[in-house]
Parts: sequence; structure tokens; C-alpha cells
Amino acid sequence: MGDTRVIRVDVRIISSSNQNLAEKISNNEFREDFYYRLNVVSIELPALRDRPEDIPLIANHLLEKHCAKLNKPLKRLSPELMNLFLKRTWVGNVREMENIILQGILFSTTDEIRPRDINFNEILPDDSRMENSFQRLPYKEAKEQTLQHFNAGYIGNLLAANNGNVTQAARSCGLERQALQQIMRRYKVKANAFRKK
Repeated sequence: MGDTRVIRVDVRIISSSNQNLAEKISNNEFREDFYYRLNVVSIELPALRDRPEDIPLIANHLLEKHCAKLNKPLKRLSPELMNLFLKRTWVGNVREMENIILQGILFSTTDEIRPRDINFNEILPDDSRMENSFQRLPYKEAKEQTLQHFNAGYIGNLLAANNGNVTQAARSCGLERQALQQIMRRYKVKANAFRKK
């Protein structure tokens, strides 16, 4: 683009964006000529919340993929957790779901991932189904489980946002690299699980 010479290439470009490019063009934030070179065939993919029928298929695919990648026995999502998946708004779309499933694989202690196994920011029923309640646990155990879930979610999201790069993740949250590594070791959070191949 913009060169005076013609350079012949044989490529196929597939690109995606979560931005409104037409609006960006009108605000001079995106080159119009570049847009029309890219925009030969457009596919609009609705947000995950707008296609709940796809949620079980995508969730189970991600579960199989990451159990294999982490060399873990295949787990399943509990009916209660799947019900919450179907009700969730999924602001972060598939990436958000992928991070939650990774947490479940890493921190569930059985072959079934339940709501209490993940850092799921969802309002759960407040009756006997409150699996996230720690009221019946001794203080030390309740505190450790709370810290485990917090660190799994917080550090998992940091690593996912930084493609598993511990140095960048530490910098983005204001910790020294060694301090973050120490927390990761304590709570068994592995950077490899968050690296995209």
C-alpha cells in the first residue's frame, strides 16, 4: 500500500475485527482504501449470547481441546455449570469461555467441573444450591479456597491477555516477575496453558 512499485503476490487474507470499521473510516481512524481491499467477502458472526444453541457445542469442544493440551483426563461440565453457561452474557465471547474452562480443568478435583471449581462472576441461587458458599468449611480452608479461586481467575485472565508471557503479565499488574511466579507456583497456575499455538 502506497508504494510506487508493483509487487506481485499470491496470498489469501482472512481478517477479523470487533470494531465498527465503517465508523472508524468516517472518523479517519481506518484507511478506506485498505478496508475495500480487505472487504471482499464479509461474514458477520453474532456474539455468543445471541446464539445460545452453540454454547454446549463450543464448551465441549474447548473442554476436549484443553484436556488433551494439558494432558489431563477428559472432564465434563456439570449440568448446573452448563445451565449457568447458557444464562451468561459472555461479554468476552469465546475467549472468556475458554479461560473459564481452563480454570475448571486446572482446579476441579473430580472428573466433573462444577460452579465452585471456577472463578465464575455470576449471581448464583442463594438457597441450598449455593455451591460457592464456604460457610460450612473451617476458616483456614475457606480462606485458602477463596484465595485459590481468586488467583486462578485473576492470574489466568492476566496470562490469557498476555499470551502466557509471565514478564508482560507481571508488568501489567504491577508485580515483579519473581513475585508473580511465586504466586503461580503456590496456586499451580501454569503459563503454558494460556499460550496460543
